[in-house]
Amino acid sequence: MVFLIIFFIIILYFINNKENNQIQYYLEIINRKNDSILVKIEVAVGDKFYLEYINSKDLNPVFDTFEIREDGIFCLLTEEYPWYGAGQECHTSKDIKFSDKLVIVNVNREMEKLPLRVAFTVEQKIKYKEREFILSSLTDRGDPIDIIIIATEGGTNDK
Repeated sequence: MVFLIIFFIIILYFINNKENNQIQYYLEIINRKNDSILVKIEVAVGDKFYLEYINSKDLNPVFDTFEIREDGIFCLLTEEYPWYGAGQECHTSKDIKFSDKLVIVNVNREMEKLPLRVAFTVEQKIKYKEREFILSSLTDRGDPIDIIIIATEGGTNDK
């Protein structure tokens, strides 16, 4: 009987220890001006998040879809917009499809960091599941920010 109790204690110890050492991923939005973390939310490999903004030159709405990968990498999967505008993919070598309402560019560009500047003239939104973050409400317009994925063992609470 004592052997069984010790056996179960050891099993529970290893189960608990394994759970505490799992890698947790966090999407962070960091203000490069002062290195402050503006947003920190727990995410998982395979999750998608979105950047939505208006192209300031031709006022095209743009919808970027990102997927979280392992080791702090994320991938810009697609960029969608209603018509071609300034600075948008249009080369014949690109994988571009057309729906009834949108041009869809399959980008598949992996990155460790997405540097942005909070726009003065248009609204930029980061969306993750039911949450939405308007960049100009997080920090001053014109501030440089980075969007990154942090991988940590264990985990902490969302900000």
